[in-house]
Amino acid sequence: MIPNADIAGGACEEVVDILENIPSDDNERRAAASVGTCDNSSGRRGGYSLWLPASFNILSIGERRQHEYSASAAVMSVLAEHASDEEPEERRIGVLDTEDKEVIYNISSTEEQINPLSKDYIGITANYFSVGLMVGGSTSLLYPVLIVKAGATASFMTASYAIVMVFWSYKIIFGFLSDCFPIAGFKRKPYIVLGWLFCMVVLVCLALEGDEIHPRHLVVMLAIANMGYVWADVAADGFMVWVAHREPIDKRGKMQTLVYSMNKLGQIVINILILFGFSGPMMNCPGYEEDPDVPCTANELVLNRVDANLLASDPYGWCHDLCHGATFNWDLKIPELAVFICFVITASMPLYLRLKEDKVESEPKGEFVMKFWSQLQRRAAWQVILYGMISHITFGVMNAAKMPANYVWLDLHTFQHQLMVIFEKVVFFIGLNMVRKYALNISWRKLVLVGSLLVLVFNSLYFLIIFDVWRDAWFYIFTDVSALFMYTLNFLASHACMIEVAEPGYEAITYSLITTASNAVSPLSAVISYQLLAFFPLLNDQASIASDTPEVRKQFASLHSIVILLNLSSLLSLPLLPRQKKETREMVAKGETSTFWGKYAIISALAFLSYSTIATFVTVKYHDIYGCFKVLGGGGCSLEESSMPAIILVSSVLLYCYGTNFYLSYLPILKGEHRFSWKMFV
Repeated sequence: MIPNADIAGGACEEVVDILENIPSDDNERRAAASVGTCDNSSGRRGGYSLWLPASFNILSIGERRQHEYSASAAVMSVLAEHASDEEPEERRIGVLDTEDKEVIYNISSTEEQINPLSKDYIGITANYFSVGLMVGGSTSLLYPVLIVKAGATASFMTASYAIVMVFWSYKIIFGFLSDCFPIAGFKRKPYIVLGWLFCMVVLVCLALEGDEIHPRHLVVMLAIANMGYVWADVAADGFMVWVAHREPIDKRGKMQTLVYSMNKLGQIVINILILFGFSGPMMNCPGYEEDPDVPCTANELVLNRVDANLLASDPYGWCHDLCHGATFNWDLKIPELAVFICFVITASMPLYLRLKEDKVESEPKGEFVMKFWSQLQRRAAWQVILYGMISHITFGVMNAAKMPANYVWLDLHTFQHQLMVIFEKVVFFIGLNMVRKYALNISWRKLVLVGSLLVLVFNSLYFLIIFDVWRDAWFYIFTDVSALFMYTLNFLASHACMIEVAEPGYEAITYSLITTASNAVSPLSAVISYQLLAFFPLLNDQASIASDTPEVRKQFASLHSIVILLNLSSLLSLPLLPRQKKETREMVAKGETSTFWGKYAIISALAFLSYSTIATFVTVKYHDIYGCFKVLGGGGCSLEESSMPAIILVSSVLLYCYGTNFYLSYLPILKGEHRFSWKMFV
């Protein structure tokens, strides 16, 4: 039993402030979040009686006692911060003896470390490589097909990008199936195999559609394929977390960065294929015809996008000539790309089938759900979920007009665009491995702060392009690739804490829930991005951007400034992010819970997911009918159409972000319950 601590003077009030960061109802505090009371019966402060946090009901009695002892040790470590001049992390660690550290920081009960590249587990990394092929292929194919070949609007392109990634926002469903419904006693391996088989069937159907598939139909097929490989990815996430839990605290994160590196490697491979396969005339020359006997089109929409010099030099046979946008004189067809990915998936199947996994008994579904719900009520869980949503919404908003502007201002064709994407993935790959080697134990807040600020610096250089100071495709590629390297720091920091929150037995569903919350707002960020275009009507169409009038530049600069300010505001949510692995595990050990905030986080994620999915689907499926509406990012279907619906929607989402963050992070400061410090952000 840990003896009660006596704290002199006014320290007791400060301790209570630290341990009770947010208000919750009295019953919750007494049942789960109460950590201490100040005895003031004598009229002066000074006595402190330590209460043990409520332990998890999913633990056995022996485990519960051990957990209570570790929770007490974590509380004592926080108290010690007020009696030492050491750094906060060092003070926490210094108070705990070796046994306490192992209880709190080591998640798995076994000390066995797994070699992820051994024959029994290499299928995990192979799975992430294949996921990279699908992610890279699906997203990188959109630019040449929609922007270059079809001349799509900015809102349609942004919505299409969101829809082909839509099932990343539904990972929680697949995580629930994986953890709650074992197949033949296995939680992971069968779902990996089934997910890839489903994806292969969709790709075969896509190949049978031929090369003349309609762009909208292509987007739908890629979205359906997305469901299959997300299914496999979620099961592999459970495997990855299971392996990461067996890593020592100072090395934990190596497995996570390894699999994400393999994901980026897969994207690099597929983008190299797209670079050389889709830089020919069929994809980059509007109206091009291979057959010399086929007459050139008279469609005005196509003729407006044809190179004027080419049209003037050969007014009747221009469609049979190579335009300047074509780097090569050959083309890879979409069905051939689909068959290539199918071949890689088929070759990887033996690695998935031989994955080593222990059989488990199926747990009663109601009991499983109740235990999982008890985990979601932990502060460590809902705070990480809320941070992920708030920061991703505000930092994920982008300038939706940049892609069409790059095409008409910088003449950024498929070859250059794919080369830029490859550079981005290579830089991301290098960044992940540098973090894996040198920065696993650096404060996550510092990584996010530095990464975000540098991203915004490089994004600000786009003003030179807007005002025609330096319009060069290679300059843009340099700024974009440099910004992505910094984004790597932001990405990893926001994902690393998820492993520490996931409990053994609930790896897939917990990890998928937190990533679902973050992914659910990615389409929402896209929706906000193209809804902002409603206030800048000259930026939604390639032809109007190409006019490059002073008014176009003014609207572009205004939109870009708004986006940068929204991205910058994401840093206000940093106090919600734990600093590092040890601090996260101490939050888990402390056992503070809140039913209200658990429900708030889940309801928020479901509301955002529903809204963004519907808005994105309508924009893609019915773009010809409803695409002109301002609420969907259009310029307006009539002169009388109001911008108020778009204003209300965007304002509501931003009010949620800033209001929630203000209540959790800054209202206690205004009330005098906490003191403001710049250390909140590092």
